[in-house]
Amino acid sequence: MLSPFASKAQKVLGTNPAIRTRILFLLDASGSMGGTWNNKTTESKIESAKKILTELADSLTKYDNVEIGLRVYGHQYPAAERNCTDTKLEAGLSRVNYEFIKTKIRSIRPKGITPIAYAMEKAAGDFPDAPGRNIIIIMTDGQESCTGDPCAIAALLEKKNIVLKHFVIGFALEPNSEKFFECIGTNYNVNNQQTFQNVMVNIMSRILNKTTAQVNLLDQQKLPTETDVNMSFYSADHHIIKYNYYHKLNSKGLPDTIALDPVTDYDLVVHTIPPIKKENIRIDPDRHNTISIDAAQGFLDVQMLGKTIDNNLNNRIKCLVRTGKGGNLVHVQDLNTKEKYLAGNYDLEILTLPRTYLNDVQLSQQKPYLVQLPTPGIANFVKKYEVYGGIFIMKNQHLEKIYELNPDNSMSKVETIALQPGYYQIIYRLKSSKSMHSSQSIAFEIKSGESISLTLDVQ
Repeated sequence: MLSPFASKAQKVLGTNPAIRTRILFLLDASGSMGGTWNNKTTESKIESAKKILTELADSLTKYDNVEIGLRVYGHQYPAAERNCTDTKLEAGLSRVNYEFIKTKIRSIRPKGITPIAYAMEKAAGDFPDAPGRNIIIIMTDGQESCTGDPCAIAALLEKKNIVLKHFVIGFALEPNSEKFFECIGTNYNVNNQQTFQNVMVNIMSRILNKTTAQVNLLDQQKLPTETDVNMSFYSADHHIIKYNYYHKLNSKGLPDTIALDPVTDYDLVVHTIPPIKKENIRIDPDRHNTISIDAAQGFLDVQMLGKTIDNNLNNRIKCLVRTGKGGNLVHVQDLNTKEKYLAGNYDLEILTLPRTYLNDVQLSQQKPYLVQLPTPGIANFVKKYEVYGGIFIMKNQHLEKIYELNPDNSMSKVETIALQPGYYQIIYRLKSSKSMHSSQSIAFEIKSGESISLTLDVQ
């Protein structure tokens, strides 16, 4: 009878032998695997596993770019010894070891306990250093028997790029055991041989089949017209970076087709301002996947009407952009620039002196939102002596300090400040003064684009 795995033969992911897919099977051969699936069948879980793995080995012989290997745990020492290092690589990864693997599978007898974490840790050394898609498929009917942490081991192997993906196939697991394996990778709980076979076919499809995708960045009319932004794909289970693409529309005005490995579920971050995140994206193998994200954007154009006398001062003015109603800071925009943001409401704080605040600014795709600032004037404070002093404005009959003078004259006796047009006071006293009664006050006006000089001296 034709193996269910054979139907996938024409859809292998690539034919280039240099792109290796390495599949290491970690088979639980602890004593409990000798038990039956349930009281309605006489076939043991280990016999089902051996049968399915044998069929799989037969079907994979036709793939030039696939290597398989077999590591078994819990099969060398009796359960009474509780040996937490009971694992062995029974067949190393190879393209020509299929008959050897089938022979090894037939000889396995369930015996001991389940040191899953230790077997996973040792599996790291089973893969060569050469580039490739390294995948571990764990088959077990119980939780970790020893003190190891399979979750931590799985995350470490993926973080170090030793393993691309872990799959866990649980054999009739109890609910608490099923939850235990969620952190390792994609997990399944099967309750009979047929379901186990179906799951293995599904996993092989994800591993071997060719897959493409496109990301539709939707505008306010739900059309995929947004583009020219970086996208980062992370593994959904351990949040490890997998791909970076800078989005582009092709010659037909449609999003480019990209390659995504269907082995992994993804979290996608689109680096708009602020960024957009879409979690747990499942990529279906052997088809073209479309990922749609609302990403309508609008421009914020912050301009100064003219230039200051000192362009260096002009370059120091920044615009702090926050999400509306006192939300998080999302960007610091330079003056005389136009930046793209997600459509929505923002609060702006422009670092002029005094500050310029614009709240509830609505950005949309229709047209850029233009902010025009008057050209500041320049105030030169000539300090014959070192002074303590500050610049104030009158607001609601109260003085508000907007700037503190530098009391140190060692570098320069002239302090130059760009100020918005308006009326100000400078209040100061000599640093060496013995009495606060020596405090002085000077009122002055700043006009747009003009410069004034004030001498801070003893009256």
